[in-house]
Amino acid sequence: MRLMFPGYIALFVIFITISAILYLPIFFVLRRKGKESIRQLSYLLYFCSFFIIIFATIILFGLPINFNPERYILNLKPLLWLKDESIRNRIIGEIIPNIMIFVPFGIFTPIVFKRMRKFYMTALVVLVLTFSIEFFQYFIGRTSDIDDLIANFLGGIIGYGIFKFFSYFFKNNSWWIKFAGA
Repeated sequence: MRLMFPGYIALFVIFITISAILYLPIFFVLRRKGKESIRQLSYLLYFCSFFIIIFATIILFGLPINFNPERYILNLKPLLWLKDESIRNRIIGEIIPNIMIFVPFGIFTPIVFKRMRKFYMTALVVLVLTFSIEFFQYFIGRTSDIDDLIANFLGGIIGYGIFKFFSYFFKNNSWWIKFAGA
């Protein structure tokens, strides 16, 4: 049984709350070391975006995890879903969420890690993460799909574009300098 949209929101709020509570000890340690609260907010948001991806892609729809499934499903033909008659449902139900879930990761990766501020570095991290998820999903009996890889990668790239937009337009604002550690 799939959860309805309000169920996703409830799980999202619960997960963010748990993540924030788990981050509190780190917050206080870093606060003592002189890290500003606004900078730590970027760490928390990165932490949450990463674990939401893992939660949504592996845990939420992967339970129970079965390392010896009856069948393995692998789709290596990109954009095969375009031939599907229920294309609108596929776009709304799978493609857009796959894009959206990686947007925050694409935003916060270069914010938290200064070495990732070059496009190719963030793109590489996003690609490795999404490939790892699809690879793992194959071995737990879930569908491993090239379209998911493309959509997730696109989401990470859109997120990186949002980061660059903010970096360009807010480069002289003190809140952005503190938040991004610029």
